[in-house]
Amino acid sequence: MKLFLDASFLIYLNSSTHDDRKALDSLFHELLSKDLYTNLLVIDETLYISKTKYGVPYDVTLDFFKKIVLPYVEAIPIDESDLEAMEGYLIKYDVKPSDAIHLATMEKRSIAHIVSEDEEFDRIKEIRRIWLSKF
Repeated sequence: MKLFLDASFLIYLNSSTHDDRKALDSLFHELLSKDLYTNLLVIDETLYISKTKYGVPYDVTLDFFKKIVLPYVEAIPIDESDLEAMEGYLIKYDVKPSDAIHLATMEKRSIAHIVSEDEEFDRIKEIRRIWLSKF
């Protein structure tokens, strides 16, 4: 199974230190047996939110990506060829542009599942959202 990791999951995995930590670690461990993907926009979002909302320094988050995430997760490149698919998702589902980029990069790797807290993805017929309570 191919899974796309959205920023919400990675932000929590990077910054959580309380009760949810065990569930997050358990889910990540379970996911390691799957084909995992993300993109550089997710990395950007994770860096920014981890720092501004949770106070995690950039160097700590970059280390998290280098040592914990990227050895197991392929970062799908974003390029001009994604614009047409992105436009389709923007118009058909009225999602945020960043979510449309995620969907376009998922489409080019035939990924039908996203690990995300964002319920906006539940409206997208082409994919299935997975979150802690659903896995």
